[in-house]
Amino acid sequence: MIYRISKIRDKKPNIYLKGLLIAAIIIASSFLIMGITFIFSSAHFNIPMFKSYFTSKALIFMNIFPILIFMTFIYIVFNRLWLSFALSNLLFVTLSIINKFKLMFRDDPFTVIDITLVSESMAMAKRYKISFTPNMIILIIGLIVITIILKMFFDYRLNSKRIRISILIGLCIFSIFIFNNIYFDSQLYNELGDKSLINIWSKPQQFQSKGFVYPFIYSIKDAKDTKLEGYDEKQAIEDLSSYEYYDIPQNQKVNIISVMLEAYNDFTKFDTIDINPEVYKNFHEIRDESIHGKLVTNIFAGDTIKTEREFLTGYSSHPRYLSDTNSFIWYFREQGYRTEAMHPIYGWFYNRRNVNEYLGFNSFDYYENKYKEIQETFFKDMEFFDFIIEGYEKSKENNVPYLNFTVTYQNHGPYSSDKYTDTEYLEKKSNYDEATYNIINNYLRGISETDKAIKKLFDYFRNEEEPVIVVLFGDHNPWLGEGASGYEMMDINIDLSTVEGFLNYYETPYIIWANESAKERFDKSFIGEGNNISPQFLMAELFQYLGWKGNEYMQYVMDLKEHIDVINKVYFKEYGQYTSELSLENQERLKAFMNVEYYYSRNFNKNRTEIDK
Repeated sequence: MIYRISKIRDKKPNIYLKGLLIAAIIIASSFLIMGITFIFSSAHFNIPMFKSYFTSKALIFMNIFPILIFMTFIYIVFNRLWLSFALSNLLFVTLSIINKFKLMFRDDPFTVIDITLVSESMAMAKRYKISFTPNMIILIIGLIVITIILKMFFDYRLNSKRIRISILIGLCIFSIFIFNNIYFDSQLYNELGDKSLINIWSKPQQFQSKGFVYPFIYSIKDAKDTKLEGYDEKQAIEDLSSYEYYDIPQNQKVNIISVMLEAYNDFTKFDTIDINPEVYKNFHEIRDESIHGKLVTNIFAGDTIKTEREFLTGYSSHPRYLSDTNSFIWYFREQGYRTEAMHPIYGWFYNRRNVNEYLGFNSFDYYENKYKEIQETFFKDMEFFDFIIEGYEKSKENNVPYLNFTVTYQNHGPYSSDKYTDTEYLEKKSNYDEATYNIINNYLRGISETDKAIKKLFDYFRNEEEPVIVVLFGDHNPWLGEGASGYEMMDINIDLSTVEGFLNYYETPYIIWANESAKERFDKSFIGEGNNISPQFLMAELFQYLGWKGNEYMQYVMDLKEHIDVINKVYFKEYGQYTSELSLENQERLKAFMNVEYYYSRNFNKNRTEIDK
């Protein structure tokens, strides 16, 4: 009896020792994985940034805690140290590597919302030369070796189910408390990270300054449709009801062609470079016979969909677009227009094949349902614009006014660093880097081709007897090398802390052009400088010039535009002046607008459209 008790007592220290050893291995492994994610938190290994992560205990905790919890959870469930280490690496290291490549090619971090767009991400990944460096390969091999060592020599297990269940319950309770109370705290998020190493106006750089795991989890806030703080539905209804719904006068129902050009900007506006005049020759000629101005977008080198849906809806912030959603397109449809969208690539990109229907388009032509039957490769603008004409002719035959919205694909990045042509679209200077120069020159080569396509499209409508208005605009500035190296090489200021740099970073051109028949219809010249505005105000700019009032929401947008016509995450524009902070009266005005916008974007007006569905 004494012998048996002594034997049991001898085992207890071993159990405690094993438990401590297991905990030590999990903590050390989590720290290792966190360190690896720090390495991949930027496009290229940034030593000052990497060191800065370890100077903040709070930042270390925010990055290591999810790894530690995940690894412990896997171990408790499967009772295998090697498996918990392997799966933790598979999750966190893989995501951080994806983050590195996305920053490298798009200057944009990998966030939770990207997971919901996995098909788009996979398709775009095929367009880039993604290759692992020798150091990355060595690192991956090293992690595999550690996994094997853990399996062979550290096969420690907790045999007590009661202990494992107790740990699991405690783990869940503790994790829920930490995540709910800390990880989505905006004030804490803004405080952490070394601000001296970044441009505080750049959201991607803010992300990088905090490691990878922490800001990735924080990005869940952007992935879910959260209720607007202080939302007052009754007030929104009251504000909208102060306006009336107006029809378009029957004799003013002209055809409207709207074209959003991929990665389009007019680089001749920069005096630090010399561009072959032929590149923008036709655009300049058409611009000079149009209403023309600048869009101040909210995106750079990607996220086309934001400019697109701002134009179509008048929203500065967006719902999830999971069902029919109020938009300007629905208004045109209510007015008897045939509404048609076109895009030469995949319909699943940004879920356009579903969302365009929700936004009110009668039809949407895309690669899978139309263009692949005609040719296997994606259409360039010269051939693609023929389909706009085809859609217009179909409506003309049926004596129905036509609203077309086309998104092009030509000139989408990345642009090759190889030399494809001897033509210098950009005049080459002795200090230009060869690879970066080729990126820019290849981009301008595509823009030159688009310029000829623009002339073809406008010449067709110029000769039409039917009244036609064309709205043409760029969605965002192009990607011109890793870390915007092309802009630096051309000495173009894109420092977001300055108004000049802000505008250089976000501005794209727009024009509103009309053929002679449309000019006569409205008794207007359609020539002159338009306002510099956010994309959400572009349709309102058109309506105001034409003298159309539109529906209640359009009138609300037009009223807001008289006070604030640029809404951007860096600067606003009120009464013609750029400012980082609105006046008190406009802060209240914008707050009221956001309340109406939230209500209107989430409460579809079925009554006006049921007859057409």
